[in-house]
Amino acid sequence: MGRAASDDWPEDYLIVVPHAWRDDDLWLEIQAETQERIGTTLREMYADLGRLPLSPSLMLVVCQIEADRGAPTLHG
Repeated sequence: MGRAASDDWPEDYLIVVPHAWRDDDLWLEIQAETQERIGTTLREMYADLGRLPLSPSLMLVVCQIEADRGAPTLHG
């Protein structure tokens, strides 16, 4: 990768890219790095989500779904 897009663009700034530049490699680098940063942030935000206990009402829904999956269906 040539120029690193994040070298010149601080993370908290809104970057306006002229339409004429949008086929430029720098624009593609900015997009790729931004998408990677967003993905990393989301993975960090939701890393512990699977380990949290479910609320009682949500646990009831899960149990109902599991019970419905295990129940034989009647075709008649």
